[in-house]
Amino acid sequence: MATTGLNMAKRNYIVHPHKFNLWLAIISLIMVFGGLTSAYLVARSMVKQPEFFDIPNLLWINTGIILLSSFSMQFAVWRVRKGDEKQALIGLLLTCLMGIVFLFGQYSVYQEMVLGGNYFVDPMRADDSVSYFYILTGLHGTHIIAGLIALFFALIKTGFKMYKPGKKILSIEMTATFWHFLDLLWVYLFVFLLFTQQG
Repeated sequence: MATTGLNMAKRNYIVHPHKFNLWLAIISLIMVFGGLTSAYLVARSMVKQPEFFDIPNLLWINTGIILLSSFSMQFAVWRVRKGDEKQALIGLLLTCLMGIVFLFGQYSVYQEMVLGGNYFVDPMRADDSVSYFYILTGLHGTHIIAGLIALFFALIKTGFKMYKPGKKILSIEMTATFWHFLDLLWVYLFVFLLFTQQG
């Protein structure tokens, strides 16, 4: 039994099982958000006179922040590969900081939306565009939180020098892949919301 386990550990995979599972999860998320945006378009097409609301300008800043975080995340991966834990820690800390700032920015966007009279549920509106705005951005935000948790573990491993150059850096590579996906997903959602709110 032990021999079988050893052979499994030494097996060379075309795609590591953990990475394969991550990509399955990413594909599932693409389907979820694709379904939600499609449902939004269908619901909007059924309204004779759809209503529009102004996209808060703060979302432009949030988009810039989340895109910059991808660069710091990738920088951390590059430094880990080189065995430079100090620089990698700086990259990971910057990524965490920008992720947190992004979340606070989204919270500020919600406050601005509410102050502008755009509530999550508003029976007076002819369509559900505002509700979809909250659902899409909120669901993305929950996955940013998940990404921050993964970043926290990457910080611990980097701080304790658990990554070896050229070896066993799978977890930080997967964290980077997930983070880059969340950044691209946000760009898609932001562009989608911009175009659907053009009157």
